Parts: sequence; C-alpha cells; structure tokens
Amino acid sequence: MSVCWVFMILLGCRLSHASPSESLSPCNYQLKTMHVLAGHNVSLPCPKLKGELMNFRLFKDDEEINLNASTSVRELKHNGSTSFILSGVNASSRGIYRCEGRVTFPPPSLKNNLMILLLIEGHQCNYSETKTVEHQVVGLHWIWISVIVVLCIYSIVITVIALVNHVSMQRSFLMNSWIITDI
Repeated sequence: MSVCWVFMILLGCRLSHASPSESLSPCNYQLKTMHVLAGHNVSLPCPKLKGELMNFRLFKDDEEINLNASTSVRELKHNGSTSFILSGVNASSRGIYRCEGRVTFPPPSLKNNLMILLLIEGHQCNYSETKTVEHQVVGLHWIWISVIVVLCIYSIVITVIALVNHVSMQRSFLMNSWIITDI
C-alpha cells in the first residue's frame, strides 16, 4: 500500500517538472514558412535580440550547420539584425531551419529561437509535419492525464479494500476477545 503512495508522489513530482521553461520549450518557437525557387538564394532571419555580445547558430533539422565548412551558407549582419544566407538552394535544402540567438552580455544569458520551414518550389511543397507534431504533443498530454486518472482510481479502490479488510478484522478480533472473556 505504501509503495503505491510513494509511486504516486514520485509521479506527481515528475509531472510537476515535466514541462520545461518557456524559453526551452520547442512549442515556444515561432515557425515561419518560406517558399523558394530552386537555384535561388534565400535569407533566413534570426530572432531580434538586444545586448552587447550576441552569437547566432543555424540548425537544419536539429543539426548545427558549421559555417566554416559550408560554402553555401554565410552570416549577414545588417542594422542590428542577423540572418543567414543560403546560396543556390536545391531539393536537399528543404527542411526546418532554426536560428538560435544567445545574448551572453550583459547578464543574464538569454536564448531565443526562430524556426523556418523552407520549401523548394517544384519539390515537395506539401509538407505537413508541423500539423502532425502539434497533434502528437496534444495526444501525449492526454496519455499522461489518462495514466494519472487510472492510477488515482486504482489507489482509491485499493484504499477502500484495505479499509474494509481492516474493519472486518477489527470486528472479528473484538468478537473473539468478547467470547474468550465470557468463558
């Protein structure tokens, strides 16, 4: 019985920390969709940040793009805003790009992301992953809620059964002790 309650307490603690802070949550990203013709250049904007010392990184499908090794990607800073230029995009350029901006000075360190869904015209423009990801996240919440409800009902049923057994054992003990003292 106590193991069940310990499990419920631990599950409750885990669920209270289950959602990360807003700045780290992938659902907090701004998603923009860009359509580009194959062979053209495209500018991928970064989030607007204010600070003295900032750095920006570009990710494609959650893998960081090494700007030193890539000849088709370059960083452009203009009037306080930063963007990345992709040169000569093709079908393999299609994907979800994320520009991560971080203010390192003045403290505290702040991080912001801007996500861009890049579609190449004439190549797979009916990209529907954003809707399925949203439905998967919502479905995941319902799974957790249903698990918690089932565990709560289970713990209530087990508690009632234990109380009934305890009361019946107390009655039988009292009846037996009354009979023994009567003799």
